[in-house]
Amino acid sequence: MRIDSKDLDPVAPQVTEDLSLMNQPLESALSRVREAFAAYVSGDHEKTTIKILETLAFLDSMPSLLIGHHEKIIVGQTLASILEIFCQPDLDIPEHLAFPLLTYNALIGNVMDGCLDTTTDSLLLRVSLQRQAVFKSLVLYSARNNQELDIPGLLVLNPDLVSRWLYQTWKVVFSGNCSEKVTANLSRFLAQMDHRILPATDMQELYFGCTYPGIPEERRAKELVNQSIQKNIPVKIRNQPNPKKIAVFSEYWSKGHSVHRTLGKYIESLRGDFHVTLLHCIRSQEDLDTIMFDDVRRIEFNGSALNVSQLEGNDFSAVIFPDVGMTLPSILMVNMRIAPVQIMLTGHPVSTFGAHIDYFISGQEVDLPLIAKHNYSERLVLLPGYGAVHELPSYSLKGKAKSCSEVLINCSWYGQKIHWRCLDAVNEALGQCKQRVKLRIFGGNAPAKGQGYAAFLKEISKRMSNCWTECVPHLQYDDYMELMEEGDFAIDVFPYAGSNTVADNMHLRKPTLVREGYRWFNRIGPAMLRSIGLEELIAVNDMEYKLKLIRLVDDVDYRISLSSRLSMAELKDTVFKANGGTDFAKFVRNVTSNQNFYPGDEPIVL
Repeated sequence: MRIDSKDLDPVAPQVTEDLSLMNQPLESALSRVREAFAAYVSGDHEKTTIKILETLAFLDSMPSLLIGHHEKIIVGQTLASILEIFCQPDLDIPEHLAFPLLTYNALIGNVMDGCLDTTTDSLLLRVSLQRQAVFKSLVLYSARNNQELDIPGLLVLNPDLVSRWLYQTWKVVFSGNCSEKVTANLSRFLAQMDHRILPATDMQELYFGCTYPGIPEERRAKELVNQSIQKNIPVKIRNQPNPKKIAVFSEYWSKGHSVHRTLGKYIESLRGDFHVTLLHCIRSQEDLDTIMFDDVRRIEFNGSALNVSQLEGNDFSAVIFPDVGMTLPSILMVNMRIAPVQIMLTGHPVSTFGAHIDYFISGQEVDLPLIAKHNYSERLVLLPGYGAVHELPSYSLKGKAKSCSEVLINCSWYGQKIHWRCLDAVNEALGQCKQRVKLRIFGGNAPAKGQGYAAFLKEISKRMSNCWTECVPHLQYDDYMELMEEGDFAIDVFPYAGSNTVADNMHLRKPTLVREGYRWFNRIGPAMLRSIGLEELIAVNDMEYKLKLIRLVDDVDYRISLSSRLSMAELKDTVFKANGGTDFAKFVRNVTSNQNFYPGDEPIVL
């Protein structure tokens, strides 16, 4: 039996970190443009399209974290030249090459913005009356445009194409959440979707990314995706549950990954009571930590299709999903009923809003039962503690001093979390500070997705006018922690805040300013601070966040006192306390032996 998200389609190459590509002359990209132009002049539309695709793939493969001003201009000019051919009115794109072109939607918007400081608005006008106007417009149109397309009208005409476009264009969130325009457009795109939306390759880009802008359309978007999967690729799996057998489905169960670092104690607590099977699709077994499992099974997945035949007749009484939404297989799996009880954890701590999940495991010190129904479609289960058990970092403090004279602030943020509203609040606060400040933003490599790094840096530079800003790409963990050790203090991003990153800063004894909200991901940091008596570092609104930041910058004695209090805090008994594991195992025992063990539908407090 197979679950197909759509026909087997090629996907765009990922951004590579192969530095040897820098040795290739960037000017060689122009030769690809000449080949495309020659094919176009000869009237060979298929060869022209293939050459356009090769050029876009070449641009996508460039190590964008390293390119300078000269290379940026060449990349921009190369894209502009290839789009000139693409927009020719008599160029017809062969149908079998249409979707591969659509996969470069985010790249086109990112490069136009970051390298040429423009959009594809003028190109949209050029293709608007062409025979392939709908398709060509969607290839060119993204959240970086100023012009608006009639997306609802296009959805009626061609729901398949618009669905594929929507999933592809959401890749821009990794570099564009720092732009108010991009966030507003992404919100508008979701508001324009309806029941016609169809499942397609890369729908995880939307499913994963829609939480980060902090927009109300997130719930509706996930509901629509779940419904489309359940309606268009329905699967019924036979199950003969054995109360002693459960499964865990995860692609990220490897030491050092944030999922493993926060949920290892929960899964470990199941040993002895259950025969536990690890299910996975994408990564090889050698890349996973399998020591706490009795069995490991790989579900066949070819990039868009999931073969669930080996789950037929399974005897699992429960399936546990630590990281729903982070991969396409996890989204497909939670929209099936594999076992009588299906549970999700806080590896990606947001509701599925409508998948076949029964329980969401959280913590009494973090989540609010009164608003659970607003935040979850699953029934909320509140364990003692945080709903996560943070692993004590292995890094040993080196006492490394900072190498700059400014007040140095650690911003342990990741690309898609870097929100324009947070940047504006920080910049406004720093404009009122007496001390010179340097922000060290640990954005990882996420902004480089779809060649978005240039646009990302441009937006950061524009917004952060009152400080020095250093953007740090992905580092190995010890290198990251050593660089963070130089910071005077840390600030967390909002609305989607950090968990492991806050714990890392506490381990380094760095006072960390947080902005509390109403969901697990922006309440876990405040919960950790409360556990060590540092409530004064918790802001409950933007103004309070700014005022607390100003004091942290300008009041050196205050910073020193906070660092001293952190140094004396018993972090092993608070932030890194193994709390909730035995309660989780007890809960799983109860619901696998009797699905009605906890009657009603209100949050379960253990």
